[in-house]
Amino acid sequence: MKRQITEAEKTLVREQQIEKDGALRCFISGEIIAEDSEIEYDHIQPYSKDGESAVSNIRIVLKRYNRRKSDQSLYDVRDNLRLEKLFESKKNNIKLQDILELKDVAYRNTHAAVSDKTISISDGNEERTFSLLKDGILSTYYFYGRVPVSWLQNDDQEGLRPRVIDYKRLIAIRDHLKDHPQLAPSIARLLNNKLRLFDGQHKLAAQILNDQLEIDVKVYISPDDEIRARKLFDSLMITNLEAHSKLKQVPFYTSTLLDRLSAIYKELLEEFISGKPPEDHTESSFIRFLSTEKQFAKSEAKDMLRSAIKTASLDSSPLANHVAEASRDANYPITMDLLNKAIFPSTLFLEPSDAKFTSDQDFRDAEAQNFCEISALLLEETKLQNWVPNIKGKQLTNEQLKARRIWHKGSVLTWAPYLKSILFFALHIVTNEDRERLLYRKAMTSDQKNVVRACLNRLFSHPMWDEPEGEIDSILVSAKRQEELFKRKGLTEQYVIFGKA
Repeated sequence: MKRQITEAEKTLVREQQIEKDGALRCFISGEIIAEDSEIEYDHIQPYSKDGESAVSNIRIVLKRYNRRKSDQSLYDVRDNLRLEKLFESKKNNIKLQDILELKDVAYRNTHAAVSDKTISISDGNEERTFSLLKDGILSTYYFYGRVPVSWLQNDDQEGLRPRVIDYKRLIAIRDHLKDHPQLAPSIARLLNNKLRLFDGQHKLAAQILNDQLEIDVKVYISPDDEIRARKLFDSLMITNLEAHSKLKQVPFYTSTLLDRLSAIYKELLEEFISGKPPEDHTESSFIRFLSTEKQFAKSEAKDMLRSAIKTASLDSSPLANHVAEASRDANYPITMDLLNKAIFPSTLFLEPSDAKFTSDQDFRDAEAQNFCEISALLLEETKLQNWVPNIKGKQLTNEQLKARRIWHKGSVLTWAPYLKSILFFALHIVTNEDRERLLYRKAMTSDQKNVVRACLNRLFSHPMWDEPEGEIDSILVSAKRQEELFKRKGLTEQYVIFGKA
């Protein structure tokens, strides 16, 4: 079987690809091909996978887009490019509805009718009936079935809202499901006649990219009774949370996990406050309530509190705009994982307080305000606005290179602990109890903030950050801590605090 086509065949390919207006468009990108454009004639179905070198299987593409083909079909390359542009335009904040829109799948409203043993769902043109099953633990009904993808939408209620879609994972699942069955269904609930999907979003999005019109789902029927409906929601939320964190089936993006814990925390906190006397309204008592009355492990209860503290502090902080929702998103300088490992432990009091809520000794609101102030100083002194993604072949300015060096993971893991020493010095923290509480105190004064600013200025104006490209960059790109480098260059805690080695 021949691989190359003749000049006469190339002419035929060009003639069939020219549109009615006389324009010749790249089969991959849809861009207009100019006379001086670098083009290639390539197989729609790859030659390596028995794609014929017939005119019907050949298309003209811009060379720069065809370089990414490998052994994929041109259809796949085209879909990948459209996906990349979609992820770029939405800054990686992609949900199921974005994939549906990309593939021109229009949502259809449905109506459900439940009988003793079956449920019928109709969109006005098509009706399907499924057998109902009873979940003994959740005390609710559910069904398994194959439904049109146009019947599904994201479950957007806080706590069950699916995480954003990761590009690499989506592509991997899409390619896998081309040749393999989907063993586990996506999970949804039926609420107000709508099928709301809260788990298995990547699988569903991948099937949509593969032009599948139907998907296997497991659907829980939300009761009409408001109290029972809330109980089902809580049970699903906690079960889904544990399945994606403690059980480690498919790890959540860290920030989404934090948000879900916070949603549960707020709801349980309302129950605690309404049911316990005011004198017991402390964080410590709330932790005991969760562990003794709600059957949470004490470590899980503390994790809820820590997540709520982190959420409250970050949401009001200017750092939030620079933090990736996905754990590994190269378009952002900071990840939630890095905050959890480095910044939060060096600034926030993450243990339960014995202070009564809203009393003069309850400093949680002040802590969030102090964190906001520290974050603003970090942004100012590190010139975080100069940070740019590391694009291959892109020449960075000195300011961009410096910002990238400062916010390398290895760098942050090394300088973030300095924040504790800076706070001890600026806030005159002496006792062990105060050392634990860090920013959990009255709002910082102007003088205290000026001391912090001076220390951060010494830290981030050190000559090490401005050295010529070479050794420093080869060391800083490592994910390991850089204590040896910092010490060798004289960037020590003593220098940062006192201005001398």
